Amino acid sequence: MEQSQTFSPRVGLKRTLSDRTLLKVFYYLLFPLALAFVLPFIPLILMAFEDGTPLTALSFLALALPMPAILLFQGFSFFRPLAFKQVAIFPDRLEMLGKNKKNIEVNFADIKEVKLSHLPYQGGSFTLLMKDGAKYKFTVILERSEYVLEAISSFNPVLLPPASFEGYRRTAICADHNYTRINDALKNWRMMVVKYLLLPVVVSVVVVLAAPYVGRVSITEDLDNVFRSFTVVNLMLGVICFLVAALYITGITNQALIKDPNNARRNMELEAKVYRISGLLHWIAFAAFVINFTVR
Repeated sequence: MEQSQTFSPRVGLKRTLSDRTLLKVFYYLLFPLALAFVLPFIPLILMAFEDGTPLTALSFLALALPMPAILLFQGFSFFRPLAFKQVAIFPDRLEMLGKNKKNIEVNFADIKEVKLSHLPYQGGSFTLLMKDGAKYKFTVILERSEYVLEAISSFNPVLLPPASFEGYRRTAICADHNYTRINDALKNWRMMVVKYLLLPVVVSVVVVLAAPYVGRVSITEDLDNVFRSFTVVNLMLGVICFLVAALYITGITNQALIKDPNNARRNMELEAKVYRISGLLHWIAFAAFVINFTVR
Protein backbone atom coordinates (compact mmCIF):
# COMPACT_ATOMS: atom_id res chain seq x y z
CA MET A 1 0.00 0.00 0.00
CA GLU A 2 1.47 3.33 -1.01
CA GLN A 3 1.65 6.08 1.53
CA SER A 4 -0.90 8.73 0.61
CA GLN A 5 0.01 11.27 3.29
CA THR A 6 3.18 12.48 4.96
CA PHE A 7 3.67 12.32 8.70
CA SER A 8 3.81 15.81 10.25
CA PRO A 9 5.27 16.10 13.77
CA ARG A 10 3.14 18.28 16.01
CA VAL A 11 4.58 21.66 16.98
CA GLY A 12 4.84 22.48 20.69
CA LEU A 13 4.10 18.92 21.82
CA LYS A 14 3.81 18.56 25.60
CA ARG A 15 3.24 15.22 27.29
CA THR A 16 4.22 13.33 30.42
CA LEU A 17 4.99 9.66 29.76
CA SER A 18 5.44 6.81 32.23
CA ASP A 19 6.97 3.38 31.88
CA ARG A 20 4.65 0.40 31.66
CA THR A 21 4.32 -1.64 34.85
CA LEU A 22 2.99 -4.62 32.88
CA LEU A 23 6.10 -4.77 30.69
CA LYS A 24 8.40 -4.45 33.69
CA VAL A 25 6.64 -7.42 35.27
CA PHE A 26 7.00 -9.31 31.99
CA TYR A 27 10.72 -8.52 31.92
CA TYR A 28 11.29 -9.94 35.40
CA LEU A 29 9.25 -13.03 34.51
CA LEU A 30 11.26 -13.72 31.36
CA PHE A 31 13.38 -16.51 32.78
CA PRO A 32 10.47 -18.36 34.47
CA LEU A 33 8.41 -18.01 31.27
CA ALA A 34 11.23 -19.24 29.07
CA LEU A 35 11.84 -22.15 31.46
CA ALA A 36 8.13 -23.00 31.44
CA PHE A 37 8.25 -23.50 27.68
CA VAL A 38 11.30 -25.74 27.91
CA LEU A 39 10.39 -27.94 30.89
CA PRO A 40 7.69 -30.07 29.17
CA PHE A 41 10.19 -31.09 26.50
CA ILE A 42 13.00 -32.14 28.85
CA PRO A 43 11.54 -35.60 29.71
CA LEU A 44 10.82 -36.22 26.03
CA ILE A 45 14.38 -35.30 25.06
CA LEU A 46 15.87 -37.52 27.78
CA MET A 47 13.66 -40.46 26.83
CA ALA A 48 14.62 -40.06 23.18
CA PHE A 49 18.31 -40.22 24.05
CA GLU A 50 17.69 -43.27 26.28
CA ASP A 51 15.88 -44.98 23.40
CA GLY A 52 18.86 -44.33 21.13
CA THR A 53 17.04 -41.90 18.83
CA PRO A 54 19.12 -38.69 18.87
CA LEU A 55 17.31 -37.26 15.84
CA THR A 56 14.03 -37.41 17.74
CA ALA A 57 15.71 -35.71 20.69
CA LEU A 58 16.99 -32.96 18.39
CA SER A 59 13.49 -32.55 16.96
CA PHE A 60 12.07 -32.01 20.45
CA LEU A 61 14.91 -29.57 21.17
CA ALA A 62 14.09 -27.66 17.98
CA LEU A 63 10.48 -27.38 19.16
CA ALA A 64 11.47 -26.32 22.68
CA LEU A 65 13.95 -23.54 21.96
CA PRO A 66 12.33 -21.02 19.54
CA MET A 67 9.76 -19.52 21.93
CA PRO A 68 12.22 -19.04 24.87
CA ALA A 69 14.71 -17.53 22.42
CA ILE A 70 12.09 -15.06 21.15
CA LEU A 71 11.02 -14.15 24.69
CA LEU A 72 14.57 -13.50 25.84
CA PHE A 73 15.46 -11.54 22.70
CA GLN A 74 12.39 -9.31 23.00
CA GLY A 75 12.89 -8.85 26.72
CA PHE A 76 16.54 -7.83 26.61
CA SER A 77 16.13 -5.78 23.42
CA PHE A 78 12.89 -3.92 24.06
CA PHE A 79 11.55 -4.46 27.57
CA ARG A 80 14.60 -3.90 29.75
CA PRO A 81 13.60 -1.37 32.45
CA LEU A 82 14.77 2.16 31.70
CA ALA A 83 17.07 4.22 33.88
CA PHE A 84 14.15 6.60 34.46
CA LYS A 85 10.47 6.04 35.08
CA GLN A 86 8.86 9.24 33.86
CA VAL A 87 9.54 11.56 30.94
CA ALA A 88 8.04 15.03 30.55
CA ILE A 89 8.18 16.31 26.96
CA PHE A 90 8.50 20.01 26.19
CA PRO A 91 8.99 21.72 22.81
CA ASP A 92 12.75 22.14 23.39
CA ARG A 93 13.72 19.54 26.00
CA LEU A 94 12.96 16.46 28.05
CA GLU A 95 12.74 16.37 31.82
CA MET A 96 13.16 12.83 33.13
CA LEU A 97 12.70 11.50 36.63
CA GLY A 98 15.36 8.91 37.40
CA LYS A 99 14.91 5.88 39.63
CA ASN A 100 16.97 7.70 42.24
CA LYS A 101 14.36 10.50 42.19
CA LYS A 102 16.86 12.85 40.54
CA ASN A 103 15.76 14.99 37.61
CA ILE A 104 17.58 14.67 34.28
CA GLU A 105 17.21 17.42 31.69
CA VAL A 106 17.93 16.74 28.03
CA ASN A 107 18.00 19.82 25.79
CA PHE A 108 17.24 19.02 22.16
CA ALA A 109 19.89 21.53 21.07
CA ASP A 110 22.54 19.34 22.76
CA ILE A 111 21.62 16.14 20.89
CA LYS A 112 24.33 15.00 18.50
CA GLU A 113 22.65 11.94 16.98
CA VAL A 114 19.58 9.72 17.32
CA LYS A 115 20.11 5.98 16.77
CA LEU A 116 17.00 3.93 15.97
CA SER A 117 16.32 0.20 16.08
CA HIS A 118 13.05 -1.70 15.78
CA LEU A 119 11.56 -5.07 14.94
CA PRO A 120 8.32 -4.61 12.97
CA TYR A 121 5.15 -5.38 14.96
CA GLN A 122 7.18 -6.29 18.07
CA GLY A 123 9.07 -3.40 19.61
CA GLY A 124 12.05 -1.15 19.31
CA SER A 125 14.45 1.25 20.95
CA PHE A 126 16.32 4.45 20.23
CA THR A 127 19.28 6.16 21.84
CA LEU A 128 19.95 9.88 22.16
CA LEU A 129 23.69 10.59 21.82
CA MET A 130 24.56 13.92 23.41
CA LYS A 131 27.37 16.28 22.46
CA ASP A 132 28.95 15.78 25.89
CA GLY A 133 29.10 12.00 25.37
CA ALA A 134 26.06 11.10 27.48
CA LYS A 135 23.61 8.49 26.18
CA TYR A 136 19.93 8.01 26.95
CA LYS A 137 18.14 4.89 25.76
CA PHE A 138 14.39 4.63 25.29
CA THR A 139 12.36 1.52 24.49
CA VAL A 140 8.69 0.69 23.98
CA ILE A 141 8.45 0.03 27.72
CA LEU A 142 7.85 3.81 27.83
CA GLU A 143 4.29 4.52 26.79
CA ARG A 144 4.05 6.33 23.46
CA SER A 145 7.81 6.55 23.23
CA GLU A 146 7.48 7.87 19.66
CA TYR A 147 6.31 11.19 21.15
CA VAL A 148 9.92 11.83 22.18
CA LEU A 149 11.06 11.45 18.57
CA GLU A 150 8.17 13.58 17.35
CA ALA A 151 9.18 16.43 19.68
CA ILE A 152 12.84 16.20 18.62
CA SER A 153 11.89 16.16 14.94
CA SER A 154 9.63 19.18 15.40
CA PHE A 155 12.47 21.05 17.13
CA ASN A 156 15.18 20.04 14.62
CA PRO A 157 13.90 18.30 11.47
CA VAL A 158 17.43 18.29 10.03
CA LEU A 159 18.74 16.17 12.91
CA LEU A 160 15.72 13.86 12.76
CA PRO A 161 13.64 14.07 9.57
CA PRO A 162 10.11 12.71 10.04
CA ALA A 163 10.64 10.05 7.36
CA SER A 164 13.64 8.65 9.25
CA PHE A 165 11.61 7.31 12.17
CA GLU A 166 8.25 6.45 10.57
CA GLY A 167 9.07 2.72 10.72
CA TYR A 168 9.86 2.93 14.44
CA ARG A 169 6.81 5.11 15.00
CA ARG A 170 4.44 2.61 13.39
CA THR A 171 5.97 -0.22 15.40
CA ALA A 172 5.75 1.78 18.65
CA ILE A 173 2.09 2.67 18.02
CA CYS A 174 1.18 -0.93 17.15
CA ALA A 175 3.05 -2.17 20.23
CA ASP A 176 1.33 0.45 22.39
CA HIS A 177 -2.07 -0.69 21.14
CA ASN A 178 -1.19 -4.34 21.82
CA TYR A 179 0.00 -3.66 25.37
CA THR A 180 -3.13 -1.61 26.05
CA ARG A 181 -5.31 -4.49 24.88
CA ILE A 182 -3.41 -6.94 27.08
CA ASN A 183 -3.72 -4.59 30.04
CA ASP A 184 -7.45 -4.23 29.39
CA ALA A 185 -7.82 -8.02 29.27
CA LEU A 186 -5.95 -8.46 32.56
CA LYS A 187 -8.17 -5.89 34.25
CA ASN A 188 -11.10 -8.21 33.59
CA TRP A 189 -9.47 -10.88 35.78
CA ARG A 190 -12.76 -12.24 37.11
CA MET A 191 -13.80 -13.32 33.64
CA MET A 192 -10.37 -14.88 33.13
CA VAL A 193 -10.78 -16.93 36.34
CA VAL A 194 -14.16 -18.18 35.13
CA LYS A 195 -12.92 -18.84 31.61
CA TYR A 196 -9.62 -20.55 32.36
CA LEU A 197 -10.14 -22.10 35.81
CA LEU A 198 -13.78 -22.64 36.72
CA LEU A 199 -14.91 -23.67 33.23
CA PRO A 200 -12.39 -26.56 32.96
CA VAL A 201 -13.56 -27.75 36.40
CA VAL A 202 -17.22 -27.81 35.31
CA VAL A 203 -16.44 -29.45 31.96
CA SER A 204 -14.21 -32.06 33.64
CA VAL A 205 -16.96 -33.03 36.08
CA VAL A 206 -19.53 -33.27 33.28
CA VAL A 207 -17.20 -35.43 31.16
CA VAL A 208 -16.40 -37.76 34.09
CA LEU A 209 -20.12 -38.16 34.88
CA ALA A 210 -20.97 -38.77 31.22
CA ALA A 211 -18.06 -41.16 30.58
CA PRO A 212 -19.85 -44.40 31.54
CA TYR A 213 -22.63 -43.63 29.07
CA VAL A 214 -20.19 -43.38 26.14
CA GLY A 215 -18.10 -46.41 27.06
CA ARG A 216 -15.20 -44.50 28.64
CA VAL A 217 -15.34 -45.89 32.19
CA SER A 218 -11.56 -45.37 32.58
CA ILE A 219 -12.03 -41.61 32.52
CA THR A 220 -14.01 -41.73 35.76
CA GLU A 221 -10.92 -42.91 37.61
CA ASP A 222 -8.70 -40.01 36.54
CA LEU A 223 -10.46 -36.71 37.24
CA ASP A 224 -7.16 -34.91 37.97
CA ASN A 225 -5.71 -35.75 34.56
CA VAL A 226 -8.95 -34.79 32.81
CA PHE A 227 -8.95 -31.42 34.56
CA ARG A 228 -5.27 -30.80 33.78
CA SER A 229 -5.76 -31.69 30.12
CA PHE A 230 -8.78 -29.43 29.72
CA THR A 231 -7.12 -26.56 31.61
CA VAL A 232 -3.90 -26.67 29.57
CA VAL A 233 -5.66 -27.02 26.21
CA ASN A 234 -8.18 -24.29 27.05
CA LEU A 235 -5.40 -21.92 28.11
CA MET A 236 -3.28 -22.68 25.03
CA LEU A 237 -6.24 -22.15 22.69
CA GLY A 238 -7.12 -18.90 24.44
CA VAL A 239 -3.58 -17.54 24.18
CA ILE A 240 -3.18 -18.64 20.54
CA CYS A 241 -6.51 -17.11 19.48
CA PHE A 242 -5.73 -13.87 21.34
CA LEU A 243 -2.27 -13.58 19.77
CA VAL A 244 -3.50 -14.40 16.25
CA ALA A 245 -6.24 -11.78 16.61
CA ALA A 246 -3.69 -9.26 17.93
CA LEU A 247 -1.36 -9.99 15.01
CA TYR A 248 -4.18 -9.49 12.51
CA ILE A 249 -5.24 -6.21 14.13
CA THR A 250 -1.61 -5.07 14.22
CA GLY A 251 -1.27 -5.71 10.50
CA ILE A 252 -4.41 -3.70 9.79
CA THR A 253 -3.20 -0.90 12.07
CA ASN A 254 0.20 -0.82 10.37
CA GLN A 255 -1.40 -0.53 6.93
CA ALA A 256 -3.74 2.21 8.16
CA LEU A 257 -0.74 4.16 9.51
CA ILE A 258 1.03 3.82 6.17
CA LYS A 259 -2.04 5.25 4.46
CA ASP A 260 -2.66 7.96 7.05
CA PRO A 261 0.34 8.38 9.41
CA ASN A 262 -1.29 11.29 11.24
CA ASN A 263 -4.18 9.18 12.58
CA ALA A 264 -2.94 6.89 15.37
CA ARG A 265 -6.33 6.19 16.95
CA ARG A 266 -7.40 2.61 17.63
CA ASN A 267 -10.24 1.18 15.55
CA MET A 268 -12.34 -0.05 18.46
CA GLU A 269 -15.14 -1.37 16.25
CA LEU A 270 -12.72 -3.52 14.25
CA GLU A 271 -10.98 -4.77 17.40
CA ALA A 272 -14.28 -5.79 19.00
CA LYS A 273 -15.33 -7.68 15.85
CA VAL A 274 -12.01 -9.50 15.52
CA TYR A 275 -11.98 -10.57 19.18
CA ARG A 276 -15.58 -11.79 18.94
CA ILE A 277 -14.60 -14.02 16.05
CA SER A 278 -11.43 -15.07 17.89
CA GLY A 279 -13.46 -15.98 20.98
CA LEU A 280 -15.93 -17.99 18.90
CA LEU A 281 -13.10 -19.96 17.25
CA HIS A 282 -11.60 -20.60 20.69
CA TRP A 283 -14.83 -22.12 21.99
CA ILE A 284 -15.39 -24.18 18.84
CA ALA A 285 -11.87 -25.61 19.04
CA PHE A 286 -12.17 -26.32 22.77
CA ALA A 287 -15.57 -28.01 22.32
CA ALA A 288 -14.11 -30.15 19.53
CA PHE A 289 -11.25 -31.22 21.81
CA VAL A 290 -13.61 -32.09 24.68
CA ILE A 291 -15.86 -34.16 22.41
CA ASN A 292 -12.93 -35.97 20.85
CA PHE A 293 -11.40 -36.59 24.31
CA THR A 294 -14.68 -38.02 25.60
CA VAL A 295 -15.78 -40.30 22.76
CA ARG A 296 -12.53 -41.35 21.11
